[in-house]
Amino acid sequence: MNLNLRQIDLNLLLVFDALMQEQNLSRAALRLHMSQPTVSNALARLRTQLGEPLFKRTARGMLPTAQAQALYGPIRQGLHLLQLGLGTQQALDLQAEHSFRVSMNDYAQATLLPTLLAHLALLAPRVVLSVQSDEADSLTARLASGALDLAIDYLYFDSGDLCYQPLLEEQLVVIGRAGHPAFANGLSLAAYQQGRHVLIQPRAGRGSPLEIILGSAKVRRQAQLHVPHYLTIPPIVAQSDLLGTVPRRLAEHYASIYALQVAPLPVEVPAVQVSLIWHRQQELAPGLRWLREQITQLYGSPGGLALGSPKP
Repeated sequence: MNLNLRQIDLNLLLVFDALMQEQNLSRAALRLHMSQPTVSNALARLRTQLGEPLFKRTARGMLPTAQAQALYGPIRQGLHLLQLGLGTQQALDLQAEHSFRVSMNDYAQATLLPTLLAHLALLAPRVVLSVQSDEADSLTARLASGALDLAIDYLYFDSGDLCYQPLLEEQLVVIGRAGHPAFANGLSLAAYQQGRHVLIQPRAGRGSPLEIILGSAKVRRQAQLHVPHYLTIPPIVAQSDLLGTVPRRLAEHYASIYALQVAPLPVEVPAVQVSLIWHRQQELAPGLRWLREQITQLYGSPGGLALGSPKP
């Protein structure tokens, strides 16, 4: 690749960024508020300057080449840093449109988002949230590149580039169908270990905090089913003899809907801490700093509040 930074127009990198995100000329043009021929011409110029085709036309759109994929991370991060540097001193206009990309799991989406959206609608009615999947393997890379602004997660990544703010704590409990014999006279540790369980699939090559805690206590669960989401567990255990270990708020919400029995874990374990996570390069970004403050006001406290229980 022939690369001469003096010859590259920053606007061409913006076009590249839009094409990588949309992988479609028409949608990229709409994102950039440009005509499709203008975007096509800009791509042709960038291809010439880089000596790389970057995209292949397919029936499904513009498919990035391997070289384009390799370039995207550094270019996206560079554009993001420029945007932060130019906008750090600007006050946030709450009447203007702002878009934030947030990662959270299905349980947080179901319990946190309704209250958060209602709160934001009062303060900044034109805020748009794009909630992304909680793919742990790519979380740090997406935060670093600016493809993701903020994460709400229980995982901890050993990276000096990430900032953490404890948000809330959640106790875990055991649920089972009505009449499940394991709950007779209280759920014992023996009954818990002898039962068959539905488990959450591991993320980022590691088990959940519960798996780590139970492993340390030498408590073993017999797995019969692995699922990717918490919200599928209540209806599954309601129609089977499986046991599920879930956040307390979820159990309380679905107990009456599915006639579930709920019991404390038969082993003492600490609450799971959920944190706000962002990249240090976002520390001073006014929009994200404001969003973090709003989320903390709703759900944060020194000891952490249960998910779905905003502060009055």
